[in-house]
Amino acid sequence: MTAIRSTTGSTTQVTVRIDGDEVSVEPGATILDACNAHGIDTPTICYAENLTPVNVCRVCVVEVEGNRTRVPSCSRPAEDGMEFQTDSDRVRHSRKMVLEFLGSGVDLSQAPEINEYSARYEADVTRYLEDRAVLDEPIRILDELYIRDYD
Repeated sequence: MTAIRSTTGSTTQVTVRIDGDEVSVEPGATILDACNAHGIDTPTICYAENLTPVNVCRVCVVEVEGNRTRVPSCSRPAEDGMEFQTDSDRVRHSRKMVLEFLGSGVDLSQAPEINEYSARYEADVTRYLEDRAVLDEPIRILDELYIRDYD
């Protein structure tokens, strides 16, 4: 797999292999961009097109060949010749754990998209609720936009 080069010598496309299929994207595209271009619905929670990726939720991870750990697809640039898996056992397990941990600390009753991801990855979002620590502090309402509930 090599990039397509223009007559000026600059790279015009980056070619990656996603789940065995070859996909070309623009230079600077992320792995998530490549997944989207290939029609792969990759779960994201902290990602938005109008924000700089912050890599905090880790639900968009993929398994890149040659990497020991899974990488966040929202911020990792696609590199020419890169191969990665979006639905391996390790990826599915990682996403499941992220969703279960999220459910232990956040009320997901108003998050239909996250609940759909939880169902897809068979995550039990109540798994850690029983043994969780409770601070038993009152809710602090600072204004209409900022509310702190430490539990």
